[in-house]
Amino acid sequence: MNFKHLLGTTALTLGLITSNYAGKMTMTNTDSIKKATYIKLLSKPETQLDLEHFLQKGAILVRQTEPNTPLWFALKEQNNFAIFDVFLNEKGREQHFAGEVAAALKANAAHLVQDGWEQGVLQNVNNFDIIATNNFSMKKVLSAKNAAYILLKAAPGKSQELEQFLKNAAEVINQTEPDTYLWLALKTDSDTFAIFDTFPNHEALKTHFAGKVAAELQKKAGELIAEGWEKGVLAKVHDFQITAVS
Repeated sequence: MNFKHLLGTTALTLGLITSNYAGKMTMTNTDSIKKATYIKLLSKPETQLDLEHFLQKGAILVRQTEPNTPLWFALKEQNNFAIFDVFLNEKGREQHFAGEVAAALKANAAHLVQDGWEQGVLQNVNNFDIIATNNFSMKKVLSAKNAAYILLKAAPGKSQELEQFLKNAAEVINQTEPDTYLWLALKTDSDTFAIFDTFPNHEALKTHFAGKVAAELQKKAGELIAEGWEKGVLAKVHDFQITAVS
């Protein structure tokens, strides 16, 4: 399924489901989340505030119309924005990309986003499989204020080892980082991975990067990560403010 093609449609396939948010609040970490998407958005200088407000309204639309999108984040890093969303399965992602938020973003992209719809949105869609997660509380995740996103490229021949490292790291997060509210290990192709995590505040984010998982990744980065620790990990860290979550 071509998700960029799905984003190009304006079909509104989902009905208004007002109980969706309440349902999310009662979800537990036993619910199976399998897919995720990250989209980088650069605002035009004169429409930065407009894009921020648009994404905040988008969170409300997701809450009202997308029961199969259990988590949707609007993110801000200085003048840059992003969307990160989580789905129960492939069908949930398809429904999201054929839904009201995608249609509204397409209709407004020429005004809000540098390079418009095709180059400014579609070209920046990154779809992932979720390969590991911590044991998270949905209530805490929905209260998070900060997030980090890191894209990781495995060193040649080290893809399987990096994937196993990330899977093992989820349990370390469970045991040692109560203020890491959500921790997801992601995979998009045979050698490209990512980590997305959320926190109650920036201090908790800093604590995470001083924790056991970060220390172990630094120790093994020269072996597992293309370009090593400095260029392959630290240079790829995005430190986001969460401006809306649903």
